[in-house]
Amino acid sequence: MVAVLNRLLGALGRTLITVGTIVLLFAGYQLWGTGVDEANHQEQLTRDLATSLGVDAAPSMSATAVDAAIQRKLEAIDPATAPPMLPPREADVVGTISIPRIGLLDKKFVEGVSKADLRAGPGHYQGTSFPGQAGNSAIAGHRTTYGAPFNRIDELSPGDQIIVSTRQGRFVYEVVASPENTRTGEAGDRWGDAWYTVTPDNVAPIQATPDNRLTLTACHPKYSAKLRIVVTAKLVAEPAATTPTTAAPEQEAKGTPNTVASDEDLIAGDPDELEPALAWGGAFAGLFLVAATVAGVLRRKTTKAFLPWLVYLVVAAPCAWLLWTCFVHVDRYLPSY
Repeated sequence: MVAVLNRLLGALGRTLITVGTIVLLFAGYQLWGTGVDEANHQEQLTRDLATSLGVDAAPSMSATAVDAAIQRKLEAIDPATAPPMLPPREADVVGTISIPRIGLLDKKFVEGVSKADLRAGPGHYQGTSFPGQAGNSAIAGHRTTYGAPFNRIDELSPGDQIIVSTRQGRFVYEVVASPENTRTGEAGDRWGDAWYTVTPDNVAPIQATPDNRLTLTACHPKYSAKLRIVVTAKLVAEPAATTPTTAAPEQEAKGTPNTVASDEDLIAGDPDELEPALAWGGAFAGLFLVAATVAGVLRRKTTKAFLPWLVYLVVAAPCAWLLWTCFVHVDRYLPSY
């Protein structure tokens, strides 16, 4: 009886250790693995933007070299004479955004703020003005996953520059102080000199304005979707020609832009990803259990201590691949910040 109990407790202990390890690995995937996904998207967006601009983007050229050529091309465009952009489709690359103060340099941003869009980089809110044009242009980004482009926007100060480049040229914005009427709650927690927070259902920050501004939004605090952090910057030159804004199909009937409260934006998970997540997770668990069973048999049947470890070594690569794929689908199923 004691021997059986010991075996059960041993099995339970090993199970808990395995589950705990997998949870830690998934946390690591969310923090760093999603950055790999975003980096791959950014490289593709770089080459897409280069192609649209007529910039050489041969496979032999590094992404850095292509990026430098893109910036030279965009900086040579005169916004005063640039024609209106063609309205982009959702997920198309729109341009680049740089915030030198926080080390964000030439990050490509796309059209749309769905979770799928933001996996590639910051996203322009459909229905708001385009950067460099008249009105309020709004861009959202993650703070803790998928490259965390807006991780440090709470460190911005009035006067800091935000530089956005599109097919209409290079535009400089200067961060402005947070309005006094938005400074509610504790300083440093709910507001700062150049940022403030709103609840997710507050769409005022991205509504149309008579001035020419850029509005950045992200989840706040980090690792939470309780609030939205908002940074506002003003355009320091004359705006470029206006492009008709785009709107997501479900928003067109309402006549309003996508908002931070939309179920489809910023953090919403995809329920269709649960089934593949379970399938890939089951495949990993099955392979791991088979390996553990074979290794256990070898321990009892042979004196060659290296054989059980050889079994684990053989299945290590396929197990890692199955687990990584499972993590990809689990991450898409869960909200992200």
